[in-house]
Amino acid sequence: MTWIQKVNKTAAAAGILILALIFYIAVNVKIEFKSPDQERAARPPAEASTAPQGSRPAALPKESEFKRIAETDTLRLSMDDKTGHFTVEDKRNGNVYRSFPNPEYWAQETISETWKKHLASPLMVQYVDFSKNILQAKETNFAAEGGQVKDVQTIPGGFKLVYDLPASGFTIPVQVKIEQDYIETKIIREGIKETKMGLVWIRLFPFFGAEYSAGQDGYMFIPDGAGALIRFKDNKLNVNKLYDESVFGQDNTFAGLSNNRNQIVMPVFGMKTGAKGFLAVLHDGEEFANIVAAPSGVLSNYNWVAAQMNYRASFLQFSSRNAPDEWGYVDYNRDQIFGSDRTVRYYILDGSKSDYVGMAQAYRGYLMKEKGAKPLAPKDPHLPLHVDIIGGDREKGAVSDRYLNLTTTEDAVRMVDSLRDKGIPHMSLTFKGWQEGGYSSLGRTFPVDSRIGGDKGMKAFIDKAHSYGFPVYLETEYMLNNTGAGGFDTKFHAMVNLAGRNLMMNALYNNERVPVVSNKYALEMVNKDLNRYKEMGVDGLAFGMIGRRLFSDYNTGFGAARDESRDVQERIMQRVKETLGGVQGRASNMYALPYAGHIQALAYDYSYDLFTDEVVPFVQIATHGLVSYTSEYANNRQEDVNDFLRDIEYGAEPSFIFTRAETKEFVNAYGIRFYNTQFANWETFAAEQYKRYDEALGDVQGEFITGHRTLADGVKETTYAGGKRIIVNYGLTPYRSGDVTVDAQNFAIIRGGAGR
Repeated sequence: MTWIQKVNKTAAAAGILILALIFYIAVNVKIEFKSPDQERAARPPAEASTAPQGSRPAALPKESEFKRIAETDTLRLSMDDKTGHFTVEDKRNGNVYRSFPNPEYWAQETISETWKKHLASPLMVQYVDFSKNILQAKETNFAAEGGQVKDVQTIPGGFKLVYDLPASGFTIPVQVKIEQDYIETKIIREGIKETKMGLVWIRLFPFFGAEYSAGQDGYMFIPDGAGALIRFKDNKLNVNKLYDESVFGQDNTFAGLSNNRNQIVMPVFGMKTGAKGFLAVLHDGEEFANIVAAPSGVLSNYNWVAAQMNYRASFLQFSSRNAPDEWGYVDYNRDQIFGSDRTVRYYILDGSKSDYVGMAQAYRGYLMKEKGAKPLAPKDPHLPLHVDIIGGDREKGAVSDRYLNLTTTEDAVRMVDSLRDKGIPHMSLTFKGWQEGGYSSLGRTFPVDSRIGGDKGMKAFIDKAHSYGFPVYLETEYMLNNTGAGGFDTKFHAMVNLAGRNLMMNALYNNERVPVVSNKYALEMVNKDLNRYKEMGVDGLAFGMIGRRLFSDYNTGFGAARDESRDVQERIMQRVKETLGGVQGRASNMYALPYAGHIQALAYDYSYDLFTDEVVPFVQIATHGLVSYTSEYANNRQEDVNDFLRDIEYGAEPSFIFTRAETKEFVNAYGIRFYNTQFANWETFAAEQYKRYDEALGDVQGEFITGHRTLADGVKETTYAGGKRIIVNYGLTPYRSGDVTVDAQNFAIIRGGAGR
């Protein structure tokens, strides 16, 4: 064999070996890129850093060594100057609230030393090491780092100090004080220092009020959808799942993928333990916060719920300018950290007010005192029927898009007249898809599409409605623009993420990716249009994304951090309210109050997590009498009877969405997917159902909800400030109690102890 043959033979063998290796890797090794969300979901709940020298064993502070710091008529504050932990005594009843877990059960805790140190620490921190090529977030805490408390000072009502974490290099100043009925904790942004690592988040006093189940009557309240309870259970094999959600929804500039869970619309959480209870309200910096809750059996045997204050977020950095969206690596905002001071208020609830109803009432008081929400003053003794009307939309045609004429302004007049003739005395009307090109022509406003009546037809419709005393709103979408309307140019006016790419959304059913408009540019467009709306006689605007979706924006000309974006959205709503009189939101966050007079599709359900036990109408209890609201359209319900009864229980007003056209005429429309909208099929039902809503809720539309409870399985009672009670029976058999009978799948109204 020649040397050439030997070389060829050797090369062939090597080639076979390489092919075999490639085949082995393909079969046995899974290589995939994960988005930031997927990466977080795949990681264990907490990866602790290696404990440095000076780390102390996990131990709770000794309350006998605490010093009295401050006192109000209601509360008494004491603190430990070695850890910064504190206790607060409620002078009304002697209840004690601690910034650390209940020490009664500490000896029973059998978790790892790492998590015991988390439990004992006044703060937890997550960080990344930017000197590493691969950024893996790690968690540490005050005890694990042998942390030090420095610069302890008393201030009016409390104290302030600085936490020094020597291993990770963080300096974190905090402040704690008491007011009349709440404790306020604050992370002071000005003094936060980083040396070695990049700060990702801080949980300050994360185990405030943490309790064992131990057969106690208690639960954690989380702001999932309308609100949900996680009841205390002695469950040592609980589902290994935390509740961990971003306040006001995910920031798509960073998060990317949606998890399809109910968005947090109110920055609150709470806990009830027997006769003790508190409501926590994120007062400052909530735009950069998550709410985290862990039932007993997850991470420890304590039930705990806390605020997580985020200072950085992961995002996808692309490998090249033209790389596909899925090609890149995970990075963090490196140059600066988010936001300003972070403040949480813990409202201490007294006795019978310690349940979720008391929590909701405390939040209502907060909205009125701190956020300017004001009680409603209904102008009509009857409920309004909320009627939404779709003008037009588009679908794919043979050569170009085909326009779908669904309801003209003349059709809309006939609808209103027909409903009035059937006995509906009061309506609120909202026109959708009125702009040129219809519902899916996002960003467009005037002129009104001539094919449904044009400006002249819309003015005639509004004048007719006004002659009956009915307000008219026009729905607009300024936060999405696929038409170039208003001078919008994606290159200059769209939101931009940290990777330098425009933020796009799949907002339509033709899978078109639509640019998201910078909030500041949207404000400019709204200001340009307001006079046109006023000349038309419009009573207000109905918004889709404004007040509901909140993103960071790195557009160099119009960019805004997430907290500034919220401020801009509030300015938009304020300008519309001042100029036109009214604002309608859709599934709005609570910062839409006090600008929005009505909220469509206010959160009414929850996410059906395995660890969640019960949905409660927390947001409805907190806001009824401050703003009117609806849930789902009655002709778009999933379960007709159940959803109707839930509206009665929750105090929601009736709403329908109508077209003149049959559903089959727009099943392929780009922007709408409602399948039962033809007015002729629904007008009689709408009139009949409206009368039932009005009977139950017409005379309490401006009243606060003062009570809510479960009377029996599937039987709920809601009480209003004037004493009226409504009992709803979701069951298949009648409910009887004393002189009260509620038929199956029906409701009863109780006034002065008598059923009706």
